[in-house]
Amino acid sequence: MKNKICTECGHIGKPIPQKKSSFAVDAVIWMIFVFGAGMSQFLPLLLVPLAWSIYHIVRFNSVKCPACESLEMVSLNSRRGKAMERDPHPMHIIYKAGE
Repeated sequence: MKNKICTECGHIGKPIPQKKSSFAVDAVIWMIFVFGAGMSQFLPLLLVPLAWSIYHIVRFNSVKCPACESLEMVSLNSRRGKAMERDPHPMHIIYKAGE
């Protein structure tokens, strides 16, 4: 995995894999639809939780910053990454100075 820069704290390094998935939510959705499909005997109803699970896995697979655990890490070669290298968040510096 390539080095990235955190837009929250300015940390440059390798991000940590992070999945924002919730097994409990997926399990409840599957139970509701399995029960509904069993009661109505309409088996294509099971396509709804399958589609939800696939969407959930694909959409919420991300990385997080090892320093501040923010999900806002960008490539060093991107426009935001280059801007962060030149001028790391002046608002965070002002905020920390006022604490």
